[in-house]
Amino acid sequence: MRMDKLIELTGVPRDTLRYYEKIGLITKPPRLANGYRDYPQTILNEIKFIKLAQSVGFTLNEIKPAIPFVNDPQPGCPKLHAAITEKIDAIDARIAELQSAKEKLGRQLARNKLLVEANQFELSE
Repeated sequence: MRMDKLIELTGVPRDTLRYYEKIGLITKPPRLANGYRDYPQTILNEIKFIKLAQSVGFTLNEIKPAIPFVNDPQPGCPKLHAAITEKIDAIDARIAELQSAKEKLGRQLARNKLLVEANQFELSE
């Protein structure tokens, strides 16, 4: 498929596709006789995987080693399993941090509300 079709299907801008190709993130597409890139379905799969991985917090450097397995999956791949487990642990840690921050803010808000109510009571006497 041509680049325009790939852009339409993925929503990834032209410059980004060229960058992915330049850094070796996606498989280098073959070229037609006229020099145009001819993107096969496998590259569409790679880009969908990249977008998914980025959406859950993986960086391009973290994604790159997994790309060869997108179109040739290997059951129980220990590198991929370790990377996903590590990312899940990082997300869990971040959730715990955010939950703690939310609780602290809630306590501060409650204290502030009590102070405001106490001050209003004193002013009205």
